[in-house]
Amino acid sequence: MDALKITLTPQTAFGTPLVGDTLFGHLCWGIAEAYGADRLRELLHGYCDGTPFLIASDAFPAGYLPLPTLPSAYWTAGDETDRKALKKRQWLPLEALTKPVRDWQQHARSNDDIAANLISSHSQAHNSINRAISSTGDARFAPFASEQNWYKTGSAWQLYLLHDPARITRDELAQILKNLGHSGYGRDASTGLGKYHLDTVEAEQTLFARSGNAAMTLAPCCPQGQDFDGDHSYYQTLTRFGRHGNVQATAGNPFKKPVLMAQTGAVFSGERHGRTWIGQGIGGISATLPATVHQGYAPAIALELEEKHP
Repeated sequence: MDALKITLTPQTAFGTPLVGDTLFGHLCWGIAEAYGADRLRELLHGYCDGTPFLIASDAFPAGYLPLPTLPSAYWTAGDETDRKALKKRQWLPLEALTKPVRDWQQHARSNDDIAANLISSHSQAHNSINRAISSTGDARFAPFASEQNWYKTGSAWQLYLLHDPARITRDELAQILKNLGHSGYGRDASTGLGKYHLDTVEAEQTLFARSGNAAMTLAPCCPQGQDFDGDHSYYQTLTRFGRHGNVQATAGNPFKKPVLMAQTGAVFSGERHGRTWIGQGIGGISATLPATVHQGYAPAIALELEEKHP
């Protein structure tokens, strides 16, 4: 699969973080809108059988990747000993990839190290409306709050796409990403959230050409049953409680079955058979749209863990 590096600049607050599996769903809807549902069905053929046409990563601050999820014994001890401060060092500069893995934590940066207010969260007050009378009504006043994620003004973010150029081209993906930036991504896009400017779409030549005895994921994934070395694989879990978007959000039951995933930054040891990704496509998660799939794949970059394990 070919690799693309996408650079974008947020223009508004986001109701949903820019994460790979959610972005993949948005891109699928974008394909259906731009090129038709039949084209999307064709692209999804074999998706749950190990032949994905597209895999999306999370978005990271430009020039950075997530620090791998590794036990503290893997890291070289430095001057900083406060565990809370070390935990905030979540972003690894791309230039640090040339250093030994044990030194990566010393090169990692926190949000505040990169820029003041790089990411901030704020609550937005709302109120329930009785659509029959277009009012809150006399008997029920039901205010509620939702979280919005704000990115520093002018900050650039990068994500990576792996795609099969014989099935979907770079230019097609660029157009779909541009359309999504105009219409909005994630929750409350219809009220103006989730808009971004697509800055560049570039071929990524080196990041996924690395070699090593392990790999780090750049999006949540489902690695179950893939014969990795469990004794030397490290990850945090999350349960994705997904729901349909686009027109399907209002078609009966919008909720999908929960999916257990390994969080971004997971490290898996063992043979990847030359692939630049880890995971699998997940089907059977929707009662209202049986063809629905969930991206359980993640782009993965190689790293070399030392033989002396903790």
